[in-house]
Amino acid sequence: MIKKDRVTRDELSLLSLTPPDVLDPALSTVKDGPTDASVSTAIHVISTERAALAHLEQLYETNPLAQESLTRAVSQITRSVRSGGKLVCCGVGKSGKIAQKLEATMNSLGIYSTFLHPTEALHGDLGMIRPQDTLLLISFSGRTPELLLLLPYIPSTVPIIAITSHLHPSTCPLLSFQPSDMGILLPAPIHEDEELSIGVSAPTSSTTVALSLGDALLSPPPNDYTHLQEEAQQRSSKASIPAAPSAPHPTQQQSVASLPQPEETPRIVDKLVPIDQIPTVSTPTGTVRLLDILLTAIQHPAAKSWVQLSPSEIIPPRHLRALSQSTYVDMDTSALASLGLPFTVSRDDWLRLPSSTSVDDARRLVSGSTAAGSVVAVMQDENPDACLGFLEADDLWDGL
Repeated sequence: MIKKDRVTRDELSLLSLTPPDVLDPALSTVKDGPTDASVSTAIHVISTERAALAHLEQLYETNPLAQESLTRAVSQITRSVRSGGKLVCCGVGKSGKIAQKLEATMNSLGIYSTFLHPTEALHGDLGMIRPQDTLLLISFSGRTPELLLLLPYIPSTVPIIAITSHLHPSTCPLLSFQPSDMGILLPAPIHEDEELSIGVSAPTSSTTVALSLGDALLSPPPNDYTHLQEEAQQRSSKASIPAAPSAPHPTQQQSVASLPQPEETPRIVDKLVPIDQIPTVSTPTGTVRLLDILLTAIQHPAAKSWVQLSPSEIIPPRHLRALSQSTYVDMDTSALASLGLPFTVSRDDWLRLPSSTSVDDARRLVSGSTAAGSVVAVMQDENPDACLGFLEADDLWDGL
């Protein structure tokens, strides 16, 4: 008998074009469960993530605070878009991938949204956040260093929605210092530890519940988001129509104030962060962790991420940004120093310049390659030991 190696047209027409039902007997030939270890593991992962979603569903069915927060979050996004703003989605690592997916979902609905990478934001992308926007932060721990470091630079008018494992805003560092009306927590906990349950430290159930909750947030009743972007575009187009310029009065004369004035020489004192605005980190136990430093920076936005450990040790923003991208958030300062990580800059290493020094002169002094990232201490002219404030060497070139 010759075996056919092709399916005839008549035979093909008899095949179903839809997937088989999950209860199809053809898929139930194994009576005692899978014998292959990889299949068993895969089924366990699927079961664990299904249980995590069931746990999330029960939370939002029974917890009034979670329900209220979800309602507030939908209303806040609606207000932002109606006022011409947008939803800015932000996260790091796997959470960043979820944020990008949610951004794409919003744009698919015709509602303007954008993704912001927190590290890139600190290097110049913060301008995309406008006062009428809403910021969505995704972090299972609720204390991702890059996100914590971003908070001092967020406009005070921008509400923050946080998807984290925390059940109450008071325990979530991302919202600890937000006014209650400007911070919204959307809890996304998991029912059991991922590493203990599945055996790997990579995010599994936590990313599943975060993605599911994000989809739930962006899929409200149709009337909530319908036509929002269209309304915002109409207002924007009306506002962009320029008014006709008024003709100058023939007798109008140029005032003295409008005449060109000689430019003043910019000085480093104009660029410093005053020392009285730079906080000193402290803890009840006396042991200072990286997390404590980050939280101190958040509480004092006027310091622009400068933090003091002591009167003779300061942490510049450049070092704080570098540390925020590490996994050492719970490590104390002595352990960080033992690893050789860039950390504090001691008084002996400050580049001390009088406050009357011009920016051009300061640039020449720090233009050597070894000066990159150095700390400039601005001292009183009449008292060289009295420090007025600090700036980083790179700040001297801002505005060029």
